[in-house]
Amino acid sequence: MKEYDVAVLGGGPAGYPAAIRASQLGARVCLVEKERLGGVCLNRGCIPTKTMHGLAHLIELAGSGSDAGVSGSIKPDIAGIMGHKGRVVDGLVSGVEKILKGRKVDVIRGTGRIASAGVIEVEGVETIHAAKIIIATGSSEIELPGMEFDGRHILSSTDLLEIDRIPESMIVVGGGVIGCEFASIFNAFGTKVSIVEMLPSLVTSEDIHVIRFLQTYFKKKGIELNLGKKVSSLEVKEGAVAAVLEDGSQLDAEVALVSIGRRPNTDGIGAVEAGVETTGSGIVVNGKMETGVKGVYAAGDVIGGYLLAHVATREGLIAAENALGASRKIDYDSVPTTIYTLPEVSHVGMTSQEAKEAGIETVEGRFPFAANGKAKGLREEEGFVKWIAAASGRRLLGLHIIGPQATELLPAGILAIDKKMTADEFVSVILPHPTLGEALGEAAEALDGKAIHMLR
Repeated sequence: MKEYDVAVLGGGPAGYPAAIRASQLGARVCLVEKERLGGVCLNRGCIPTKTMHGLAHLIELAGSGSDAGVSGSIKPDIAGIMGHKGRVVDGLVSGVEKILKGRKVDVIRGTGRIASAGVIEVEGVETIHAAKIIIATGSSEIELPGMEFDGRHILSSTDLLEIDRIPESMIVVGGGVIGCEFASIFNAFGTKVSIVEMLPSLVTSEDIHVIRFLQTYFKKKGIELNLGKKVSSLEVKEGAVAAVLEDGSQLDAEVALVSIGRRPNTDGIGAVEAGVETTGSGIVVNGKMETGVKGVYAAGDVIGGYLLAHVATREGLIAAENALGASRKIDYDSVPTTIYTLPEVSHVGMTSQEAKEAGIETVEGRFPFAANGKAKGLREEEGFVKWIAAASGRRLLGLHIIGPQATELLPAGILAIDKKMTADEFVSVILPHPTLGEALGEAAEALDGKAIHMLR
């Protein structure tokens, strides 16, 4: 039986950073992973979808250049797209493998299960002993009864990332982040897309003004929205999918993407048998990533919560440091969210709805990208920047961006929210010109009606 200071179950965005941090702190570390390193994010989520998003953005820009003196268009080649995606993913996976090897982390391939306190059995491989265990087994897509994935017509997001053709039409069941991202991507590729969402709006986690803008833009791009409606059944007929809605109407398409959420991977890992408390949302931990069992920690999607790779990484790092003697607590007050639609969406801090529910009197400042010189030059004028601040004192409470490079513009807002800056403090710095980032300053000035390049 091999002996380790820390054993990590799962090699995704929570697990492999936890293993690296534990190694940096001088521990003997092993990481147990049955699939490729990097988890869903690197192999079947964040990286491949954003690679496809970048190509979709390129196609959309190329097709809109004639009025700016650049004629012509480019067309998607699915084999080439998938080849590029694969090379990007393979390169990053290889990088993770090299870092773990360089940090002397033992990577054990197989399915790991907690057998007893400090003991992990790796099925068909070996048994290991570890003073501390970090569970980071991630999450899986939810499959609905009657809408089971067949890999050809009724697809999971994983299936869609391996598709061998660009479908003529697609039904997207679920108008959340993943559904909207794929709707954008395949709309740019030329697919006729229809979204069905049981709630009254898309991406309900976002600010109301962002939601309204995104829905209007989707409609303008030809994406059909069926909001406040539920799919009763999906049936494959003669090489196509028929979606019957609860109101009796029917949608037909070549394929359907079912994307209605994810569930934590808690089954079969021995956590419950070891006394670790779980709920339907995942493993229960405190702010230090500790479970109720001494020496056992958990991080990432398996504990529920945000289900974001960047949150998972922070949780994994905190778990590793605390397993080796630190006493750090997670802070979720300024967690950023990013949505890779066309246009991109990002936010940090409170939405207008959340501020109202908290009883906080606020002021709002918006600035459109149509009034930003860099955005006009890039021919990407859709969208806006919106700040939310406390009416008294003007402390910045939330930043919301929809438009060009929204995900890249967000970090300035993350720092402002995290450091509890006021609008006056934010606008006191000089922002470079011409940049998209100037819109953040103008929106902050707009909180008091002082934006320079806007009449109101």
